[in-house]
Amino acid sequence: MIGVILKRTPKTELRREENPVMKNILVLTDFSACAKRAAETALPIAVKLGADVLLVNVYPITPYLPPVDSAVLPESSAGAKRGESTTCLNREVRRLEKRLRAMELPGRAPVIRPIPLEGQLAERVSALARRKNSVMVMMGVSGRSYGDLLFDGEVKAVLRKVGCPVFVIPLSWAGPEIQHILFATDLAAADEGVIGELVGLSTRLKSRLSLSHVSRPVLIPDFAEETRTSAFMERVRSLYPGIRCHLSREANIMGALEKVGAEKHADVIALRYQKHPCWYRLFHQNPLREAIIQGKMTLLVFPENSHSHD
Repeated sequence: MIGVILKRTPKTELRREENPVMKNILVLTDFSACAKRAAETALPIAVKLGADVLLVNVYPITPYLPPVDSAVLPESSAGAKRGESTTCLNREVRRLEKRLRAMELPGRAPVIRPIPLEGQLAERVSALARRKNSVMVMMGVSGRSYGDLLFDGEVKAVLRKVGCPVFVIPLSWAGPEIQHILFATDLAAADEGVIGELVGLSTRLKSRLSLSHVSRPVLIPDFAEETRTSAFMERVRSLYPGIRCHLSREANIMGALEKVGAEKHADVIALRYQKHPCWYRLFHQNPLREAIIQGKMTLLVFPENSHSHD
């Protein structure tokens, strides 16, 4: 008699196979026109990445004080806000699902999950993105979204907290396809990791990737700068032969990027976010802030603490 020993699959392994972790894109919404445009932009990207969409509305905590002559609290103000958020999210999900049904999908349709959250935007979004291991965050913006020298706007607050790339979508974005990504590099060593991530993303999106470096015009030739630029570009070409590099000298960095983007028909400008002290921002340009205020370009911003290129 021949005995057969059957190896029992551990429950943990079986559970992992039955419920694989699904990639997801975290889309922020306040139900404004800009936010709806960002959600619409997320759909074809989610299809190409094989990711689901987490549609998130973060509403602030508002303490309620009852009338002086009343000892009874009304139905929870927080509960009412959560109910309103959930209702609006479900309505937006139905709108997006209708758009999905009208699209010719090459793969599976992404699942859109509504998530209402109470609290501070940046803290709740960063915690959720890390917990869900989101591949990116998408948000619509207006000219006031970045903030100023003293106060952080929504975009800056999210970039300082979140650990994944952030798509910043202006209302002027025509979309829906992303065919060309232009990465603005300042030749920093950290940019090489971002370029590697962008190569993978552009491959999945079936889009082109090119680099642009803008340096300030000088009266006396800066041979050290020229050597550094040449060495960086040669290193990039050796690693990624298909990437084209565009060099220019302009005093207005954002104007130069906009010009190159228009000439090369770039759909997205990619940047690496760098946190600078207040005194630095008084005397230097901030291309990200300028781009958001102008509201002309779609941006893909990589935070300093991005886990995508650690």
